[in-house]
Amino acid sequence: MMKAFRHYLLFFSILFFFSGAPVQSQSFNDALTFSGNGMLVQKFRLKIVAENIANVSTHMTDRGGPYRKKVSMVIPDQNGVRIAGVGESQAPFGRVYDPSHVFSDDNGYLGLPNFELNDEMVNLSYANLLYEANTTTFKSSRQMFQNTLELLK
Repeated sequence: MMKAFRHYLLFFSILFFFSGAPVQSQSFNDALTFSGNGMLVQKFRLKIVAENIANVSTHMTDRGGPYRKKVSMVIPDQNGVRIAGVGESQAPFGRVYDPSHVFSDDNGYLGLPNFELNDEMVNLSYANLLYEANTTTFKSSRQMFQNTLELLK
């Protein structure tokens, strides 16, 4: 795995050198900071998606309507990315005719949350994949840092 990473790093170093793009000097600490922040953001996104999945059958909330999907707003900053806040989706609620349900309206329609379980499962898988990628980057950066320290002894 480390050999493949070295080839990957060499390839992109050569690519940047010949492309004429300015290369910023970044330390191992920056790599650890970026991937650490990425892990924290994905952990937060996983929490939000899990909350949405847990409320897939919530037809009535304290506010008097079905559950609204929560979304996390991720923005770039000098340390990679960060969570800017949590918002609610403004998508319309679903409706199904079920006059026997306790929370049906006067016409017999039951309000459904404004998201699909399948979409949230995809979001869950995607956030998990990104979390794993950041974890791998963090571990690789730490290992390169340790190897560099061993060489300097």
